Amino acid sequence: MKFWIKLILGIVTIISIILSVSRYITVRQNFINSLDNNVKQNANKHRLERYYLDSNIVSKIQQGEEFTEDHLYEYIKSLYSYMENDLEGIEIYSENKVKIISSFDKSNKLKLDNIDDFLDKDVDKYIIKKVDNNNYMIFSSYCTISNVSIYIVNMYDITSIYEERTRQLKDIMYADIIIIIIASVFVSIFSKILTRPIEKLNEASKKIALGKFNERVNIKSNDEIGELASSFNIMAEEIENRINSLNLSIKQKDDFISGFSHEIKTPMTAIIGYSDLLRLKKCDDETRITALNYIYSESKRLEELSYKLLSLMELSKDKIELKKLNIKSFILKTCRRIILENIEIKVDLEDCIVKADESLLEVVIRNLIQNAKKAEPKDLCIYITGKRRGNKYVISIIDTGFGIPKEHINRVTEDFYMVDKSRSRKNGGTGIGLSLCKKILELHGSKINIESEENIGTKVYFELEVIK
Repeated sequence: MKFWIKLILGIVTIISIILSVSRYITVRQNFINSLDNNVKQNANKHRLERYYLDSNIVSKIQQGEEFTEDHLYEYIKSLYSYMENDLEGIEIYSENKVKIISSFDKSNKLKLDNIDDFLDKDVDKYIIKKVDNNNYMIFSSYCTISNVSIYIVNMYDITSIYEERTRQLKDIMYADIIIIIIASVFVSIFSKILTRPIEKLNEASKKIALGKFNERVNIKSNDEIGELASSFNIMAEEIENRINSLNLSIKQKDDFISGFSHEIKTPMTAIIGYSDLLRLKKCDDETRITALNYIYSESKRLEELSYKLLSLMELSKDKIELKKLNIKSFILKTCRRIILENIEIKVDLEDCIVKADESLLEVVIRNLIQNAKKAEPKDLCIYITGKRRGNKYVISIIDTGFGIPKEHINRVTEDFYMVDKSRSRKNGGTGIGLSLCKKILELHGSKINIESEENIGTKVYFELEVIK
């Protein structure tokens, strides 16, 4: 069952129960009030009729008429037969509780339980009895007239009170049905509006489950559903980022395997080919020297590749210990050890003490200078600057070479990634130099930043922590 249907049923049920209980209590209270008022009115009428009987008989006695018990009963009969049109019903009982007179046409159907208890000398009493489809209020009282004691019982029809209660209950029932129908319509509309954001969340979650990780919900509200939608979007974004990261990791892994295989295969093919040539054929000195040079250069390339791979593996295992280092003298010393043909290194360095691992930082500087050389700077210069910025020391390596296309900048630090593979291999590149630099700088709490424009040049810079 849909949530919005449950919501409708729940609200309508609660409205129905509240209406029914409140209306029933109201009708019941009205009925009790009407019954109490009727009791008071009928009690007054009963006392008036008893007084009327008593005063008439006393008046006859005062006029000199003598009343025996038989005379009294006869007079009462004649008096009540005369008053019959004005009375709803009356019965007279003797002191021995024997019925003497009855003007109630349904007296035979009116069976009073425990008549002895109902006819009481000390207390006036009343009861309510149902005869056929009518309800009667019956009063009893004891009185003595001319030394004759009798019980007077009056019957009053109160059916109208019960009929009014029944009528009110029916009217309320019809009114409640109409109210519930109208409420159901409005609650249905309200429920659909209220649950629409939940349906959107459900649809979005299904789309994400099918692989549409860029799916988001546009729900703007300040309630719990709005907070849920915001959390859902954050979760979806995090899932998308994780999936993209996994996809990128898979792609990088594939690129790594592909690049590694190619990097191994190319020099191995040259080594096997030239060694096989030397092994199977007699070659002249020139051919032999050429073959040996190829074997030597490709072997050196494999050696460099193996060293860099070992460096990457070692860096991924352990943390390094950063020590104090005079960065200016360190860079100058490193530059003096790097021999570049037809390329000049120009430095502009501020003196400063930083935290770094000297041997690893030298790998970074060497790789970045070698990359700048491979970019073939137009002015045949590589520029190294070092400036202090607050508690950071910024080192930049700048060249005026062919630059890096914008779409490749974010990927050049991946393992074995090359913008121009043929040119990189021609210059002796392996595609893991920048990747190695990136990992070393991450161990220093820094990152490699690259700014480049094609045919203008490249600037690579990073920060180191200053020791005060």
